[in-house]
Amino acid sequence: PYGSYVRGTQKKVWINESDGVTTLLGQVWPGETVFPDFTNPECTSWWADECKLFHDTVPYDGLWIDMNEVSNFVQGSKRGCAENDLNYPPYTPRILDRLMYSKTVCLDAVQNWGKQYDVHNLYGYSMILSSRKAIEKVFPGKRSFLISRSTFAGSGKYTGHWLGDNAATWDHLRWAIPGMLEFNLFGIPYIGADICGFSENTTEELCRRWMQVGAFYPFSRNHN
Repeated sequence: PYGSYVRGTQKKVWINESDGVTTLLGQVWPGETVFPDFTNPECTSWWADECKLFHDTVPYDGLWIDMNEVSNFVQGSKRGCAENDLNYPPYTPRILDRLMYSKTVCLDAVQNWGKQYDVHNLYGYSMILSSRKAIEKVFPGKRSFLISRSTFAGSGKYTGHWLGDNAATWDHLRWAIPGMLEFNLFGIPYIGADICGFSENTTEELCRRWMQVGAFYPFSRNHN
């Protein structure tokens, strides 16, 4: 059995289907997946304990939290999403697949703070707050490192951010500069982009130039 899952299930820390009881099942890199409800205080406690257990096994210096939009490789849930005004609201913006739950969880899924429809944009923020609590437990009295892909207003007090999955192109090198300046306006000054690009193969000249400009990124990391 997978200990983290067993302990989380015992504490009832997962996002639930619309009935508020049945655990919502999705799929991410490992396969079938459940999603922690970081708005639940019990989940924060579980997350801090799990981070401490992992640090006891593999010592680390900080946390890099990813896929926390929340991201899902199936549409909403492996059981499907109900046809209601939350999953299919009267107005749907021109977004991916024209579905509000595309690549994420159903909008009528239940968290401690409310329905996913109302708290979706706070998922990354709630994970940031829980991760900060975990860092305080793992590194008491010490300054540590936290970086998150998903952020919200006020996140800069607790975490840094990177601009997400970019590509090894000259355009993405250029676009990273205004992207980082914008996040300073959003109150998140500790910001960077994947130097040399995340996807696709870089070239020697592109990577060399990107390393040169990347030396001035507040968060400077080659991630090609």
